[in-house]
Amino acid sequence: MTFTAYGPLCIEVYEITKPIDGDYPDIPYYIRHLSSIGGRVLEAMVGTGRLLIPLLEAGINVEGIDSSSDMLAACRKHCTHRNLNPVLHQGCVENFDIPGKFSAIAVSFGSFMLLEKRTAVVSALQAFARHLEPQGRIFIDLELPIEDFKTENIVKQQLPIDSPDGSTILLQSTSQIDWLNQLNTTVIRYEKWKEGKLVATELQSLPLHWFGRDEFMMCLRENGYKDITLCVNYTDDLQPSSSKDTMCFSAALV
Repeated sequence: MTFTAYGPLCIEVYEITKPIDGDYPDIPYYIRHLSSIGGRVLEAMVGTGRLLIPLLEAGINVEGIDSSSDMLAACRKHCTHRNLNPVLHQGCVENFDIPGKFSAIAVSFGSFMLLEKRTAVVSALQAFARHLEPQGRIFIDLELPIEDFKTENIVKQQLPIDSPDGSTILLQSTSQIDWLNQLNTTVIRYEKWKEGKLVATELQSLPLHWFGRDEFMMCLRENGYKDITLCVNYTDDLQPSSSKDTMCFSAALV
C-alpha cells in the first residue's frame, strides 16, 4: 500500500470531524481582520472550504488555493451547495503563480506546518511576497505538536468515526520526530468497515514542521516582512503563555 497525502478516506474523516458551519475560533478572527483590510484576499491551503465559505458569506473577496484536487473538489461541492462560486486555484504554495496581487494572504489552523522542509517554507514566504500588494499582509497560524512529543513511536487508536453512509472508520496513528529538523511525521492508517467487512483502507503520511516563536519572527524578517504582530488563540492582544497556544502571526510587506 502506498502513502497518500489526502486520499478519499482522509477527506471523508476531515469532512466529518471539521464540518463546514462548525464553531471554529479562527473564523471571527479572520472575518474581523480581513474585512478591515478589504481588497482581494487569498486563502492558501484552503482545503474543503471550512474557512473560505464563512469569509465569502461575510462579503470578503477571497479566493482559494490548494495542491490537492480532491480537497478542491470538496470545496467546490460545498460552495455550490451554498450558491457560492469562488475563484479556486490548484497549486503548491511554494511556487504558485496567480495573475494580479492580493491585499492579504492567510494560512489558518496550522496548515503552514505541512510544508515539510525549511526550503519550502522560505519559498512559500517568497511566493506570498510576490503576490502581495504594497503594504499587503500575511496571516499564518502555527502550533507546537506537544502531544505527539509525548507519544513518539506509540501506536494510538482513535475513537471510531461513524460515517453518514452507515460505515465506521477506524484510525490508528504513530509519530516519529526528527528533532534536528523540527519535523514531526505522523503515519495514519484508515480502515472503513461496513456490515462487518473491510471496504477501504488508506495510509497517510502527515508532516508537521514546527517553529519557535522568535525563530519564525526572524524567518519573516529575513524574507522581507516587517510590522510583525503576534497574538495567541485568535485573541487580539493576548500574548503566548503556554506551549499549547496557537500562535497567530501577521506581518506586512513593506
